[in-house]
Amino acid sequence: MPNTPSAPPHLMALIKDEIHHLISFNTHTRPWHMPIMAAIASSLPIFLGAYFGQLSYGLIASLGAMVFLNLPYQGSFMFRMVQVLACSMGFVACYGIGMLAHLEPRLTLPLLFFIAFWVAVFGRFYRMAPPAGMFILMASAIALFMPVPAMQIPFYVGLIGFGCLFAGVIACIYTLITMAAKHKATKMEPFVYQNDIIINSLIVATTVTLSMAIALSMDMTKPYWAAMSSFVIINGVNFQGIWRKQFQRIIGTFLGMGVAWWLLSLNLNAWGVAVTMFLLAATIETLVVRNYAFAVIFITPMTIIIAEYGSHPLSLVQTVSHSAVILARFWDTVIGCLIGLAGGFVIHHAHFRPRLHAIDQWLIKKLNIIER
Repeated sequence: MPNTPSAPPHLMALIKDEIHHLISFNTHTRPWHMPIMAAIASSLPIFLGAYFGQLSYGLIASLGAMVFLNLPYQGSFMFRMVQVLACSMGFVACYGIGMLAHLEPRLTLPLLFFIAFWVAVFGRFYRMAPPAGMFILMASAIALFMPVPAMQIPFYVGLIGFGCLFAGVIACIYTLITMAAKHKATKMEPFVYQNDIIINSLIVATTVTLSMAIALSMDMTKPYWAAMSSFVIINGVNFQGIWRKQFQRIIGTFLGMGVAWWLLSLNLNAWGVAVTMFLLAATIETLVVRNYAFAVIFITPMTIIIAEYGSHPLSLVQTVSHSAVILARFWDTVIGCLIGLAGGFVIHHAHFRPRLHAIDQWLIKKLNIIER
């Protein structure tokens, strides 16, 4: 009998390596109390919204409170607070810019490109650790499609600002306590322009915008998930990291859909949503430094709850088809991951790197953005 064809050895090794990274848990240096504080900062606005009978407002404010996740672990007290303040200003500005699409829908894609470019530039220049600008872009992308009357735009921008302010106070107290326990601050290296920041950020913005455009052309009900997935994937440190993150994100999203469907089927009341968000946030921040795929399982329901309960009244969310919402999220994620993978290929491929570097050098020379 002829031998049965078998997979090449290198393919089997690749599969085993990916499975190993999928199920293994990494060591980390993040303190145990960081996830708890992050969950408190992001969920307290939701509890306030539940108390006052305005759950959707609390969820929008909680988006701004995600700025707590941008709190650096190193550096002086002033350095940490300045970075949180700068990210807070970015949250408010980008969310407000996203709201402008309600005045002129044709600006949706240009505004998304503008926001994604600057989020990528600042994230790279200031070497921001994950999630970097992910939640800033997420808030902006959701704002592009929120059914908000033009006269209420300042009010909703104010909600984001309230969440940022609230998280900033908690970040300040938390930093003072942790730094007092360590007795000294870790010095940070000065920030300098690193090669290809501008050109790479332009590719990131193009990839994110293309993902959104494709999702819109396919009449996806939640096209901003495609943009978000593309942004997360393309920010890998190398092409192998991008591929691995894409694989883990798709698997995690697929499993997370089951968790999201179960939570939505419970028809949670306002207090139930607040408690659920606290638990999800704490779980995500505990897992994300250990295993990205497991973290995505809980990121999926958290982001779906924010988008659905934050954009619509509680009574309306409890009547919509949960399966349709979850399936839309999955296919948007697949589209975003594939486009993000293509963008990452362009950024990291050896054939394109010299050309991209030359373009970047030409741009910084013309714009004179580096002090000589």
